[in-house]
Amino acid sequence: MRDAIWLTGRRSLLAVAAVLALALASSPAVKADTMQELAAKAAEEDGIVWYESSQDSQAAEVIEAFNRSYPDIEVAHVRVVGGNQLPGRVVQETQARGYTADVITGGATHVWQLSERGLLMNVDWQDLGIPEAMTPTDFAVGAAASVYVLLYNTDAVSESEVPTTWDEIVDPKWSGRVGSWVRATAFAQIAKLWGEEKAREMLQQFIALEPLLFKSTYPLAQQTAAGEVDIAIGFYHTAQPPIQAGAPLKAVALDPTPMHTIYTSITRDAPSPNAAKLFLAWLASPAGAKAYEEATNRGSHLLPGTRTAALLEGKTIAEWPPTETEAFAGIQTDFNEMLAAVGAAR
Repeated sequence: MRDAIWLTGRRSLLAVAAVLALALASSPAVKADTMQELAAKAAEEDGIVWYESSQDSQAAEVIEAFNRSYPDIEVAHVRVVGGNQLPGRVVQETQARGYTADVITGGATHVWQLSERGLLMNVDWQDLGIPEAMTPTDFAVGAAASVYVLLYNTDAVSESEVPTTWDEIVDPKWSGRVGSWVRATAFAQIAKLWGEEKAREMLQQFIALEPLLFKSTYPLAQQTAAGEVDIAIGFYHTAQPPIQAGAPLKAVALDPTPMHTIYTSITRDAPSPNAAKLFLAWLASPAGAKAYEEATNRGSHLLPGTRTAALLEGKTIAEWPPTETEAFAGIQTDFNEMLAAVGAAR
């Protein structure tokens, strides 16, 4: 590994899945040849550094799975979390030493900020066998997603009572019984599908329920399981630890389903570009997507065979495209301020 590493819309998923399945079935030979060529070149490089937000133990599982196929490629994971830390760090390091991490994984806002500064590499993703539906641009690949779901405590809410629509979530009967992340991002994403006015009205109805707010979606899921609230709007991936531990908690996807696509890019001056391409192409493959989902519970909604794709099958996705990040950010800021008026978050 190199020296001096700084450790510190409406869319039918059924139709997309069918197209992707055909694409994946028709290009394995080309992809295999390309991956073999990349692996040979990557083995001559010095390994890669990967900036991403998962816990190191989770990333280690992903890297271990990658190394089962490509044992000669070393991957060093550096956890970068919160706000604009990812773009800020990449910019500062590039200015200071001319390069930063080889591979970065983050939200659309972060990746597009770096692209506007010319700090990301443009790549022919299809040449690497990555389906076009996963590549909205030549500098980013949408290989996973954070999905908003309805959480409910199975001891407090019977199956017949579980809300199946957004209108049912804001029913007054849930007043004082609902929890939420302190950010109103789910409602901001829905605004792309419904329009800002309808999404704002829905948020106002939700606020009228006096939801209990949480600074993170991890304790939100845990406290829903503990019975502090009966239902909550949270993330699928942060609900999985208590669910897998046997807590009385379930997660269901509503229709429409708000979500955030997670993008991965290669930096412009990546010291190990071939290893970076190899790793990203693997992350965007069925094997890579499965490994990432098993480790982090964030999977690809575009690759058939993942739990995330099964969760969202037949659902309408509500998400602003990366090209409209500025509009989304404005609505999100406004909605966050509305929700924060409920009171201090835990």
